[in-house]
Amino acid sequence: MADTPADKNQDQWNEETVYGPSTVIAALDQIEDLVESSRAVPLSASIMVNKAEILDLLDQAREALPEDLVAADAVVADADAVLGRADSAAETRIAEANSRASSTLDQANERAAQIRADAEEEAERTRSRANEEATALVSQARADAEATIADANAQAARIVSTENIVRMAEDRAREIVSEAKRSATSLREGADDYVASSLDELARLIADVSRRTDAGRRAIAERRGVDVTDVDLSHE
Repeated sequence: MADTPADKNQDQWNEETVYGPSTVIAALDQIEDLVESSRAVPLSASIMVNKAEILDLLDQAREALPEDLVAADAVVADADAVLGRADSAAETRIAEANSRASSTLDQANERAAQIRADAEEEAERTRSRANEEATALVSQARADAEATIADANAQAARIVSTENIVRMAEDRAREIVSEAKRSATSLREGADDYVASSLDELARLIADVSRRTDAGRRAIAERRGVDVTDVDLSHE
C-alpha cells in the first residue's frame, strides 16, 4: 500500500530530527558515579569527594539546562506538527470516502429511477392495449346484440297473416327477442370477464416490474459497496 502524506512526514521527521542524550542527565550520571566511587570516611556516612570535579560537573549541568529545555520544546513542537499533518490527512481521506459513497449512491438512485421509469412506461403501454382490446370487444358485442335484436324484430314483423300465424309469430318473436337478449347478456358478461382478467394480469405485471426494480437497485448498491438501507426504495 502506498505511503500516505502523514507516513512520509513521519519518516522525514525521524530521519532529520534526531536528538542526542541530555547533557544535564549525563552530568548527573557522572556525579552519581563519582559519589559511588568516592572513599568513605571511617565510622561515618560521609565520603571524600573531589570538590573541583563535583563543581565542574554541576556547572556543566547548569549551562546545559537551557539547551535541553529548548531541545525538549522542539521535540514537542515536531510531535504536534506530525499529529496535525496526520489529522489533516485523515480528514482528507474521510472527505474523499464520503464523496465516493455519495457519488455511488447518486448513481444507484439514478439507475433505479431509470428502471422504474422504463417499467412504468411499459406498464402504461400494456394498460392502454388492454383498454383498447376491452373497448373493441364490448363494442363488437353490443353491435352483435343490436344486430340480433334487429333481425328478430324484422322476422317478427314479417310473420303477420292470420291470428294463429300472428300468435305464432308473436311467440316466435318473443322467443327470438329473449334469445337475443340472453346472447347479448352473455356477450357483455364475457367482455367484462375479459377486461377483469386483463386488469389482473396488468396488476401482476406491475408488481413484478416493481420487484425487479427494487432488486436491481439493491444489486447496484451492493456492487458499489453502499449500505442498502441508504438507497431510496419508495414507490411514490
